[in-house]
Amino acid sequence: LIFSCHLFDSRTQTYFSAIKLYHSAVVALVMRTGRILVALIFLGLIIPFRAAKCRAAPKSVQNVHVCCSAPLPNWGVFNRECHKSAIQASCRLDCDFNASSVLQGNRLIQAKVRPMLERAFSNEPTIDAYESNFAKCSTVVRSKYQELSPLSRQSDACDRHALFYSLCAYARLIFTCPDKMWQRNNRMCQEAKAYAKKCPWPALKMFMRNT
Repeated sequence: LIFSCHLFDSRTQTYFSAIKLYHSAVVALVMRTGRILVALIFLGLIIPFRAAKCRAAPKSVQNVHVCCSAPLPNWGVFNRECHKSAIQASCRLDCDFNASSVLQGNRLIQAKVRPMLERAFSNEPTIDAYESNFAKCSTVVRSKYQELSPLSRQSDACDRHALFYSLCAYARLIFTCPDKMWQRNNRMCQEAKAYAKKCPWPALKMFMRNT
C-alpha cells in the first residue's frame, strides 16, 4: 500500500509537472501569438493610413502636353457620324463614343475602345497607352463622377462621361507615356510622374481643375 501511494504520488507529480510544462508552453504561445496579432493589427491600420497619405498635388501633373509628346486624337474622323452634334466637347465626345459603340449608357465597353482608338490615332504605341489608360479610367470615372463634375469647367450641355473618360485617359499619360515620347530629363515631369504613381486620385483631381 505504501509502495502504491508512493507510486501514485510519483505519477501525480509527473502528471502535474507535464501539465505545468504544457501550460507554460501554451502561455508562451498565446503571448507570442498575441504579439503577432497586435503587430498585424497595428500594421493593418498604420500601413494603409501611411499609403493613403498624400501631400497636395503639384501643378506639374497638369502639364501632360509638356511631358509627353504623344499625338492628340483626331476626333475629326467621326465627322460623318457626328457633324450634327453640338460644338461643346461633352456633346462631341458623347457622339464619338456612341458612334463607336464604346458607351452603354454611361458604362465604358472596353472591347470597343481599341477599334475607336485605331480610327483616332495612327501611332501604335499611343494606341496601346490610351487603351490601357481607358481600362484604368473606366472604374474611376464611374465611381467618382460626382466628385469630378464640379472640377471641370467643360460644359455639361451633354452627358460628360465620355469627356471624363477621355480626360482621365489623357491625364494618365503622365506615367504611361511611351518611352520615346517622354521628357525624361525634365525635372518637373519626373516630379509629376512620381506623384501620380503614388497618388493617382489627387493627381487626377488636380489635372481636372485645369480642364
